[in-house]
Order: sequence, then structure tokens, then C-alpha cells
Amino acid sequence: MTTQGRTAIITGAARGLGRATATRLARSGVRIALVDVDREALEQVRAAIVAAGGDATAFVVDITDSRAVEAAVGRILAEFGHVDILVNNAGSGWHKAAPFKDTPNEDWEWILDLNLKGTLYVTHALLDHMVSRRYGKIVNVASVAATCGIPKLAVYSASKGALVAFTKSLAMELGPYGINVNCVSPGLITTETPPPATQGTFLGRKGTADEMACLIEFMVSDDASFITGADYLIDGGRTLGPRGV
Repeated sequence: MTTQGRTAIITGAARGLGRATATRLARSGVRIALVDVDREALEQVRAAIVAAGGDATAFVVDITDSRAVEAAVGRILAEFGHVDILVNNAGSGWHKAAPFKDTPNEDWEWILDLNLKGTLYVTHALLDHMVSRRYGKIVNVASVAATCGIPKLAVYSASKGALVAFTKSLAMELGPYGINVNCVSPGLITTETPPPATQGTFLGRKGTADEMACLIEFMVSDDASFITGADYLIDGGRTLGPRGV
């Protein structure tokens, strides 16, 4: 796909989907700015990409800190010269599953800061650059929780639903500048190989981070140049309806 020679920022790049996406795009000739808070894991990803012949630089950044984000984007632009692609992958909250009535305020704030505000900060810091170049590919990573909700993950679901709405609104604003903004919403995804079986999907197994990365690679390529404001579910049919009927 037409990504050769592009540059990308990938948040949450130290593991899981972020690592898989960085690795896949690097194989396609994309220069990668790896962004995460985990310095050690981030360096392992960078070293693996470079050892495989790719080009990547690690930037340790807390995306919930708006000033740190602005400074990091400035450093990335100074080093790379330009950025074509932004993958807003950083996020979490599953490990804080609890009924909403039992969820403390500090958990709401942490989930919303990371899943929503962090994406807003990174995107906002990069937009003047993309608008001035009249080119850009932005992919936000949401979740099936944005579509159907998940019990005991009300705040997580709300944060991911907000990302989908943000994607659609931003796509309308940025379309005239040649910038595509899309969203991918994974279901049950694993880094295990082969993926384990599950009754939670109609395909009878979990999806893989590499399968997610394949979709993201397409979304940031020029082959997807007429797609914007879309939310792509990649969930093995999990949200289609009842199973076992």
C-alpha cells in the first residue's frame, strides 16, 4: 500500500496494538515516532524495528500532560521535518472494571484523561502542521464498547464513544484540507499466537493485534484516500447479535 516514505506518530507504541502497528508500518517504509510512557518497553520496540531495517525513534511522553505533548510534537517535527500519519492508540481502563456506582471519581478522571483528553492533546498539537501541508491521515482507536457499551465499564465505554463522535466531527472540519480522519473499533484482541478460542465472537476466536494493524495500515495509506469519518468495527462479529441461539 502507498505508505512508503511517510512519517507517523503512534501513541501507546510500547506494546500490544501500538507495537504491532509500528512494526507493520515500519516494514512498509514508514518512519515512526514511537510515543509511550514506558521507556524500557519503548526502547525494545525501537531496537526491534531498527534491527529489522526500519526507522524509528522513541519519545517518552505522558499524553495526559498537554504541555509535555506540545513539547514532544515540537521535537518530533524538528527531527522528522514533517508528520503525515497520526495513530491515536494510547488508552486503557479495562483493568478498572466495576459497577458505575462503585467507581471512584479518580478512576473516571484517569480513564477520560488518557482515552479522550490524551487523544485531543496529541491531535490538537499536530493539526496546524497537517493543515499547512494540506495532507494528513489520522486514525483513532476506539472500541466495540463505543457501539454497544460494556457492563462494569461505563466510563471506558463513554470515553470510547466520545472518540467516535470526535472522529466524525473532526473529519468534517478537516476534509477541505485533504486530511482523512477515521476510527477503528476493536473487539476481543490478543497478542497471542495462535489466537485463543472464544465464544465471544462468531468466528470462534479472538482477533490479533496484527490483524488490527493491517486495517490501520490500509486506513493511513493513500489507497483509503476517499474514506473519512468512518468507524471500522473489527470484532469477529461480536456486535452482530446473540450467539448460541
